[in-house]
Amino acid sequence: MKSLKQYTIIPIEACEQFKLKDLYLLAGLYINAPYKIGAEYMITDTTFRQLSDTTGVSIDYIKDSFIPKLKEKGYRVDTIQESYKIKRNRYYLPNPSENYRVIWTELFSDNSLSPEEKGFMIGLYCICVNNAFRLNLPDKTIYETLGMVKNTYTKYKNSLISKGILKTLGESYIALINFNFFHGTILMYPHLGYVTYLDILESYEPDENEKVIFLDMYKSA
Repeated sequence: MKSLKQYTIIPIEACEQFKLKDLYLLAGLYINAPYKIGAEYMITDTTFRQLSDTTGVSIDYIKDSFIPKLKEKGYRVDTIQESYKIKRNRYYLPNPSENYRVIWTELFSDNSLSPEEKGFMIGLYCICVNNAFRLNLPDKTIYETLGMVKNTYTKYKNSLISKGILKTLGESYIALINFNFFHGTILMYPHLGYVTYLDILESYEPDENEKVIFLDMYKSA
């Protein structure tokens, strides 16, 4: 497998265009696409095999399901005739200068999460408060934004809770909450964000008043 970038961006709007596994596969294309400062697109000719190796998703699913959906959503996909018998797709991925999220390459090799769970987590991350890992939205708004039905949303939400990735405010850390908002959940996964939640924890020193308030929150969590 060719070497991947250390991290990639992905447009926030992608979470409304693609569901679960397909959102994860889109991130897989992005992590394979070379980055050029100021370019309108990241361009990659990643093969089905390379994308499968990156994401762990089958070639058949990528070829027969994901690529048609990518085209349906308006992504430019050119088919290049490399030789008499060999064709190859070239993908043009929007390269926004704002309204994006950062995903680190370690996410793709994390075998503790399924492709669907990773896609769900990326979707949640896209609708977190900017420069934070906090979800202030009610469940109904979240699953409607992500184009999910309630039962599917609940299934994957509970899965991330059981794996310690989604936490209530009182179960998380002082550095990750906003004391003006005492509701919502915290996304705690180490391979999301240019500044990850671990970076935030390392650099933040709470004051005594925050510690008291947080302790009260923890008792009621």
